[in-house]
This record gives sequence, C-alpha cells and structure tokens, in this order.
Amino acid sequence: MKEVRAALWGVSAFAVGYLLPGPLRLPTLAYDPVARAAQVTADVGGVAIRYYGDLLWGSAAGLLAAALAWASGRAERPVTVLTCATLALVALDLAFYLSRLLASV
Repeated sequence: MKEVRAALWGVSAFAVGYLLPGPLRLPTLAYDPVARAAQVTADVGGVAIRYYGDLLWGSAAGLLAAALAWASGRAERPVTVLTCATLALVALDLAFYLSRLLASV
C-alpha cells in the first residue's frame, strides 16, 4: 500500500503542478514554432506553446511529492480519501482546460 499512496500523492501533485504555472504566471519553458526558439518566460503569447514547461512543472511536483510520500514516516491515510482527492484534482484540471477551450468557441 505504500506504493499506492506514493503514486496517489504523485498524481495529485502533478495535477496541481501542471495547472498552476499559467494562472500564477510562473516562468515556464515555451516553444515558438514560428521563430523555432525556446525560452523561459512568464508571458507566453502569440503561437508559443507552453505545454512543455507546464509538463515539466507538473512532473517535478509529482516526482517530489511521490518521493516525499515514500520516505515519509507519517501515519498512513486511508487510500479511499487519497483516491478521491486525486480524482478531484484531476477533474479540476480537466474542467479548467475545457472551460478555456469552450470559452473560445
């Protein structure tokens, strides 16, 4: 069960780490396919793609949370609670990106 808990913490942290760089305007890796250039910036505009930077933020947060949960000696929480929290965070990510997609239609 230790592996499952670490994985759930990792997925939860990935969901938060993937979502927050945009609204918080954190510097992230962006690729501009027209200029064929990558840059680290908080202002992503034009046709620049920020997916790569958001994926890096999410992956780093997920790996860090999973490692901390694995090494933690804290009392274990029920897996059902962690599963519900993880699914809620993933649903929040999905709702946020779908709202942005559907707002432009």
